Amino acid sequence: MSHSPAAAMHPDPAAHGVAPMAEYIAPIWARQLEAIQATLQSGSVELLSNFASIFELQDQLHSKFAELPPDSAHTEALQQIDTDLQAQCERALHGLQFADRLSQMVDILHKNIERFSAELPHMNTAGEAERQAWAAAFEASFTTEEQHLFHHGKPPAPRQDNVEFF
Repeated sequence: MSHSPAAAMHPDPAAHGVAPMAEYIAPIWARQLEAIQATLQSGSVELLSNFASIFELQDQLHSKFAELPPDSAHTEALQQIDTDLQAQCERALHGLQFADRLSQMVDILHKNIERFSAELPHMNTAGEAERQAWAAAFEASFTTEEQHLFHHGKPPAPRQDNVEFF
């Protein structure tokens, strides 16, 4: 097989540089996203397990209230502690919804990186239409309002107080 002098002077840019580098680096990013997601899921499971234990203790405390005489000096104070504990647990569970959202966001980004890595060898002629189609397909996979806002460079919406589990 002979190589022409012109081909030697103008090597295929996809054969050297950006494409091979991206093919090498994208899977590394994907593996790091997997590590982040595994850590996030593990921590979330541990926290939810701890909350289950707290709720169990709260139920035990609540059943002890029923055993106290109605005129007990401590009954009202204990009931207030029980109410405060329940409110704090509900706020903490609400705060945990970040883990669910973050896990989804990481998964979407991970899948997009995998797709990019797989299709990269065929992108050497991709133009504006392909870039726009890629961005639109990526955006279509979003599950949160925040992702859509950040995708378009807009600030996040004000935080809501409703608990949403995905």
